[in-house]
Amino acid sequence: MKHVMSRAVRRLRFFSIVLVVIAVLGAGMVGAEPGRASAEVSIPPDGYGFAGGSDMLWLSQADLNRELDGVTKTKASWLRVVIDWNTIEPTQGTYNWATPDRLINSARAHGLKVLATVVSSPAWSRPAGSFFTAPPTDNGDLSTFLRALIARYKANVSNYQIWNEVNLPLFFGGSVDAARYTSLLKSAYTAVKAAQPGATVISAGLARSVGPYSPLSYYTAMYNNGVQGYFDAAAMHPYVFPGGITTNPENVISDTVGLRNLMIARGDGAKKIWFTEIGAPTAADSPDGVSQVEQAKQITDMLWYAANCGFAGPTLIYTIRDSGTSTTDREQNFGALFTNDWTPKYAASVLAG
Repeated sequence: MKHVMSRAVRRLRFFSIVLVVIAVLGAGMVGAEPGRASAEVSIPPDGYGFAGGSDMLWLSQADLNRELDGVTKTKASWLRVVIDWNTIEPTQGTYNWATPDRLINSARAHGLKVLATVVSSPAWSRPAGSFFTAPPTDNGDLSTFLRALIARYKANVSNYQIWNEVNLPLFFGGSVDAARYTSLLKSAYTAVKAAQPGATVISAGLARSVGPYSPLSYYTAMYNNGVQGYFDAAAMHPYVFPGGITTNPENVISDTVGLRNLMIARGDGAKKIWFTEIGAPTAADSPDGVSQVEQAKQITDMLWYAANCGFAGPTLIYTIRDSGTSTTDREQNFGALFTNDWTPKYAASVLAG
């Protein structure tokens, strides 16, 4: 009975965090207002940074430096770098490190810590005709790649994330399969720890969703498939657009608390949840779009939440610069610091304050 009561108290405590967030943020104590930078930006205990997307892989060195120069004007200390296995090892055993060399070296030259997020599998490693986000047929092929990756970058990288948004079919070869992902993660964790014992292995950042695709449902399935002991930190993408944090869209904020309680119940209470993507799109003609002022508010609200919830790891803003100019495609408008033509966004002044 004592054990049951203690678990109930813990659940109540963590769900009370959500209520406090709603009360405080709903009162307007955090966020941006037109004509001025926001109140002081909260910095989570493990820092915040920016999550580079796949478009960063193709930037010229001049544009990459320009983006990272913008990052250094904020208090950011992290950069997520996408490690595209598909293009690095197009032929088994032959590696082209030119792109990760450039990205990782540039991040370190700008004083940023690197989260290396390994995604996609080469055609030779996955089932014929499958999408590049599919896992490899043989987990050992990813393990071999990870050993090569670590041999090259361990002096500059100590944080590795395995895949991205695997609770959405698009990002796991067209299916949602927690058992298959858990198998991949366990193999990857073992390989990373053997090659770099002090490294941190982070599970894939899960997208907000409901039902069987929800982060809480997916992590429950991972635990049921033996994931405990095979990750150092969990990860989520708690986007709160368009309505903001107090609307708890698709249960995303309460799911962070639910995941925290699940981790405690499964003996992983000492592990943190990294928020590896937050932000909002400023697509004026998209139903998901928000104004630049609202984008800044949602970013600072989530940084406040990460700083005060007690279980967040590093928190990463997606992304630095708009990838395009469409006013209807939300995916082109997540830049927090710049529009596509390098015009500073409102959040740039807020985060620089």
